[in-house]
Amino acid sequence: MSVSPNSPAGVVGADVLTSIFGGWPSFHDSEVVRFALDRSGEDGPSLEAEIYVFDMTSEVDAKGYFVLRNRSVVTFRFEGVANCRLDGFNGQNVLSGLWVERVDPVEGLELRVEMPSIYGVDASLDCKAARVLRVRPA
Repeated sequence: MSVSPNSPAGVVGADVLTSIFGGWPSFHDSEVVRFALDRSGEDGPSLEAEIYVFDMTSEVDAKGYFVLRNRSVVTFRFEGVANCRLDGFNGQNVLSGLWVERVDPVEGLELRVEMPSIYGVDASLDCKAARVLRVRPA
């Protein structure tokens, strides 16, 4: 998996990921493990996403599989969610990437999040804030 040299603007706690991966991971071939939607709370509707992410090296192990490094599960929380679209969630949800970009604020929405699919879930949303809640070894 390749890394981007810079983390996306506006993601609180992104430095936790960049310290592990040496940059913002591309999230190519990463997998959505869990989505949790909640309409209550002071910050309005929220979405939590747990995503399995790793570095794929060019090394091959004895069984012929690529060696994976920095295998982690990152938990994101997106707050003040609007325009949320989730399609195709199933037993395996492989992403082609995860992009967070600043947008011109409309009704307080600051960020656009895209999680395009390789297989399974395809998601996008607008939100007021995004944060990395935790990163744990997988």
